[in-house]
Amino acid sequence: MRFKVPQNVQRADQILWFITLPQLIVLLVTGGFSYMLFTSLNKTYILGTFQNFLIWTPLMIGAAFAFVKIKGLSLTKFILLLIEHNLFLPKRRYWQAGASPMVSMTADFSEKTDKKKKNLAVKEISDDKFKNLAALLDGENPASN
Repeated sequence: MRFKVPQNVQRADQILWFITLPQLIVLLVTGGFSYMLFTSLNKTYILGTFQNFLIWTPLMIGAAFAFVKIKGLSLTKFILLLIEHNLFLPKRRYWQAGASPMVSMTADFSEKTDKKKKNLAVKEISDDKFKNLAALLDGENPASN
């Protein structure tokens, strides 16, 4: 065999050491923004440690979005799924045993139960019908009994 066939084709290609192209783009954009802030503010003001920390915060946030994975998902996908779950998907409701049932004050349940009781007729079944049913279930001929 002349060519080696890659086995893991779902993995992103690495550009520099362990950095993939999307990670590199995020780092370049956020790092460029932080560097632009640093150069523009450093010309005008004397920056202390706290100010430098605030200036380089976009790069740190970009590094978090580039490298942090939660449960195998990138931070971007995780936050988008979290937003979708909290804003767009319906809430799940769980049944609890022993909880009081919700009662609607707009419906009168007593009338509905009275109508159901009136419609139910009591049917009487004789012993002969029970014997015929038992014989039928046993696989015998019910007429022979």
